[in-house]
Amino acid sequence: MDKLIIKVLSFIDKYQLIENKKTVLAAVSGGHDSLCMLHLLNEIKNIRGFDLKVMHLNHDFRKEADGDMEFVRSVSEKLGLEFFGEKVNVEQYAKVHGISFETAGRQVRYEFFDRVASKFPDSVIATAHNANDNIESFFMHLMRGSGLNGLSGISAKRDNIIRPLLFVTREEIENYCKENNIVPVIDVTNESDDYTRNDIRHNVIPSVLERCSIDSLTRTMDIISEENRFFEQYVKSIAKSCIIDYNGVSKLVVKQFKVLDKAVKRRILYEFLKDSPDVGLIHIDGIIEIAEKNRGGSIAELPGGKKIKLNKGMLEIDE
Repeated sequence: MDKLIIKVLSFIDKYQLIENKKTVLAAVSGGHDSLCMLHLLNEIKNIRGFDLKVMHLNHDFRKEADGDMEFVRSVSEKLGLEFFGEKVNVEQYAKVHGISFETAGRQVRYEFFDRVASKFPDSVIATAHNANDNIESFFMHLMRGSGLNGLSGISAKRDNIIRPLLFVTREEIENYCKENNIVPVIDVTNESDDYTRNDIRHNVIPSVLERCSIDSLTRTMDIISEENRFFEQYVKSIAKSCIIDYNGVSKLVVKQFKVLDKAVKRRILYEFLKDSPDVGLIHIDGIIEIAEKNRGGSIAELPGGKKIKLNKGMLEIDE
């Protein structure tokens, strides 16, 4: 058995990624990472006793996008796997909802995944994030001035999302594809430094890895993640006294909120605004300032046209 297959099986078992699940839905773009994941999952599906199916979302952004979807459909058919494909104009979606292209892409992607997953109640969604992606995300968040959440890295499992390649480096993935004659489609946008992640991938990470290893960076993220998990549980216990349900609408009680430490306030607000995309520190600190002044009628603008207002001692989201 291939060494990488053994490593993937070990990782899946360690984090209980597919425990008692009947179906694994593989999100496949057609690139090295997702094709490698698909072939590895196909190799182990009988060992772990699950059905494997393939999902592909066409973002309708590049001229090659239609061809990519047909390519993934063809690969699925050759492997004898059921295929689910959908086409969405992400650029138009971003404009309509007043959000960034990156956020729009993530939203429509996971909405599509959830629609497919709803057909299979006992299922998990597998995405092909790898060790390099994890490091890139760490530096993206670091450069944006992120807190513990952003610096914790990508989790191996979140709700019904699993990432079986999270410990595998991009080099290992490309070597596996080469050794097994797996030929991916190439997304030319991955070569452009116009995108923040690509800029970090091409111009930051190589320099960093000359001075330390992926393992040491991953270990740092693991430590941050463990400490963040503790802080998260602590904040949740406090948030119960601040966030109330008022006729089916969540509201934040300013009197209890304003006396808390600023770090706790920030975390509570991120939880309070979890359904509002692109909320950043500038928005969070602006809301804290409103709460501390506690002047009725004060309003803070949120991305996507939403607002948060102070009314009768409570903060509430105005759609």
